[in-house]
This record gives sequence, C-alpha cells and structure tokens, in this order.
Amino acid sequence: MIALPRVAFGLALGAASVALQKLLAPILGTDSYQLLLSAVAISVMYAGIRAGAAALAVTSAAKLFLFLPQESSLHIADIRLLIRFGFFLCLGLLICWLGQKLQASQKKVRVLSGLLPICAWCKKIRDEHDHWEQLESYIHDHSEADFTHGMCPDCTRKFVN
Repeated sequence: MIALPRVAFGLALGAASVALQKLLAPILGTDSYQLLLSAVAISVMYAGIRAGAAALAVTSAAKLFLFLPQESSLHIADIRLLIRFGFFLCLGLLICWLGQKLQASQKKVRVLSGLLPICAWCKKIRDEHDHWEQLESYIHDHSEADFTHGMCPDCTRKFVN
C-alpha cells in the first residue's frame, strides 16, 4: 500500500480522475462519469471506505461544479442535471457500501487449503514447523472454526452400552 494516509489516497485518486475526465471530455463526452466513479471504486477496494468517501467527495464536487454546467445550456437548477447528479451520488455511495461489505467479508474468511499431513492413527496434524498438534487445535489456530464435542450414535452404542 502507498505510504500516504488512506484518505489522502482517495483524495489524490479522485483529483487524478477529475483531471483525466477533463482531459478526455472531448472524446468521452461531458456527461460521462465512468472515470469519476472508477476512482471511488479503486479507492474503496485498495484503501478502504474512508478513501472511497474522500474520492466521492472530490469527484462529486467536480461533477457538480465542472461537468454539469457543461452538459446543458441551462443553469444548475435544471431538473435533469440534478437528477443525473443524484444518480451519480447514489452510484458512488453504492460503490462505497459494496466495497465495505466485500472488505468485511474478506476479513471473515480464512480457509484451509491444500494437503494436511495427518497421522493415520491418532489424527494429529503436522504443522509447517514439523510439530504435531491435535486436530482440533490445528483447525482452531488456522481457521475461524471452533469445535464442540459430542458422540456419534455408533460410538455411543460401542462405548456407552
């Protein structure tokens, strides 16, 4: 990650997208907002929700003051412009919200994968340091799973009766 604080990353990326949008406006058109919203999405994905909100603040201010007046010969009171701006803001907020949900779900997921060397007799697992641990202990340390112990019907018949 860049050494800049996360919010500064969002601000910088938002400003860069505004400059690029201004530069490419003759090609893309003044009502194009993909570049502006991509800055929000990239900021959220790589630096978090605060960076995405900062990028959204920069890009929405630019959309309101730089790009919307060029889209119509009417003043800012034009209802179509306000609807497009509202749509832009809603999309930006949706991107921030979805990015936050994705990051939260990624933090929760810890998956065991690959082959686990396990003793065929005692069911201990050999870890990366060649130490043998109880199965429950290993899985608890390497995933989000916890164990509760009980007895299956076959073992109950075999050991209790």
